[in-house]
Amino acid sequence: MKSVIIFILILVCTRAYSQRPSETVKDKNIYGSDTEWSCSDKHFGYYFISYSLPVAMVQSLEKEIASHNFNIGYTYRYKVVPMVDVGAELAYSNRTSSIQNESLSEFDPGTFYNKIKSYHNAISGSLYFRFNLAKSDYRHLGVFADIGGNFCYALGYGTQYILNNSSIYQKARFKKPEYLNPLDYGVFVRAGYNNIALIVSYSFGTWINDFSTGNVDYVRSPLLVGIQMNLYAK
Repeated sequence: MKSVIIFILILVCTRAYSQRPSETVKDKNIYGSDTEWSCSDKHFGYYFISYSLPVAMVQSLEKEIASHNFNIGYTYRYKVVPMVDVGAELAYSNRTSSIQNESLSEFDPGTFYNKIKSYHNAISGSLYFRFNLAKSDYRHLGVFADIGGNFCYALGYGTQYILNNSSIYQKARFKKPEYLNPLDYGVFVRAGYNNIALIVSYSFGTWINDFSTGNVDYVRSPLLVGIQMNLYAK
């Protein structure tokens, strides 16, 4: 999986920065009418990569510093009025949540493994409003703020157990256990300047439901804060 992610990152970065500079496109044979495509025109789209960390705000089994949410995708926005756009984006999303060391025995009563984490490899879709605040032109997004919502469905998910010491390295995966929820949804706000943006998201989805015979539910931090790179040619 790590090799696949690295390959995707290289491919996307290469394609994004090898694109021709933004320009106004006028080809009635393709579009049926004059179509403008640039940072400040009617249409524009670009790739993006984001990485967020959960922020401790509830008592949880999740080890926030060792957990993350990684996204790579494509966003498109349509200008409604000069200062307001509507947008949609589609992305691959990976949410990984490590279990606190003192809680490992709840998932591994024999205390054989020293690291346990859940993973969700999902398809994420988002809708948002963008407010263009300053300094946007044909080549630059300028200063902007987004507010929107997203929905994720995990095609692959599970729990990973790891034993790592001086004499042995062992990894075991339990795919699609019944106690993990593959669905997630939430809201986000994003503030950026050209290629860089800060993103804050809040999840309303559940993590672990009816775990083991005790029907125990566990929560993880719903608040994540991170950074996003907008990959478009200037």
